[in-house]
Amino acid sequence: MTNYVGKKVLVRGVQSGVYFGELVSQDKQEVEMKNVRNLWRWNGANTLLDLAENGAKKTNDCRFSNKVDSIILTDICEIVPCSDKAIKNIKGVTEWTY
Repeated sequence: MTNYVGKKVLVRGVQSGVYFGELVSQDKQEVEMKNVRNLWRWNGANTLLDLAENGAKKTNDCRFSNKVDSIILTDICEIVPCSDKAIKNIKGVTEWTY
């Protein structure tokens, strides 16, 4: 099994959704992450794999939450490491607020 601890990743939860941040630890379907954003909607990437590799092309039409210091998710079904290009892109998306 590949170890992504310490890397910027996208994780998909069965019910919790998609999150971007640094993986702190993993135990089966449970992960701890730090510096985390919830990626509620993105535009300009066809799949999570595309988003992790290239980022979103239409960043003004993305809904990415504010960043929180840490989170534990217990329903993870997918972990994808992010490229440097995608990290810069995702970090550059303005926080979605009302």
